[in-house]
Amino acid sequence: MTIYQLTQYCFFGFGVYNLVYLFCKHSKKIQEKINLTAIDKATTTTLILCGLIYLINFVYDWSLIFINSDSENSQHLFQRFKGPYGFSLYAQQATYIIISLLFSLQYVRQKSILRFFIGFLLLFNFERYVIIITTLHRDYLPSSWTMYQSTFGYILLDWIIKTLIFSSFTTVVYFIQNSNK
Repeated sequence: MTIYQLTQYCFFGFGVYNLVYLFCKHSKKIQEKINLTAIDKATTTTLILCGLIYLINFVYDWSLIFINSDSENSQHLFQRFKGPYGFSLYAQQATYIIISLLFSLQYVRQKSILRFFIGFLLLFNFERYVIIITTLHRDYLPSSWTMYQSTFGYILLDWIIKTLIFSSFTTVVYFIQNSNK
């Protein structure tokens, strides 16, 4: 498992947490039992740390690509960058980095509508979006279509694993933040 995958799992997990948090934030019974502000502080700290790790890894990878620009892989990547789906190379990375840095602002953390939009945006994976679009664009004959049968169990298991990875990182950050008290 690479650093990219772990941070992408954390972004997805934060999207799930964010939607659950907005539900709990407006429920009086849950607010009486759970300290939501401390948990939210730990999750936003985890998101910001994941965003910074993602940014460092992204800059490192792209600097290697530009240093080795004479290689065949770099030339192929530059051609993809100029192609019709060039946005797919930087849209997901830019989204993750910008969203994680936006949560360092108090205004973004307090606005429920903005948090709902951001949480919903983090649930989508741009790579799957690009795969679907390019598949429909390049192979439009119905005779070429095959039946892809994915069960809901695999999707649910994937979501649970991603949320658990994010929750474990958040738990570590939560205990580090509250160990001084």
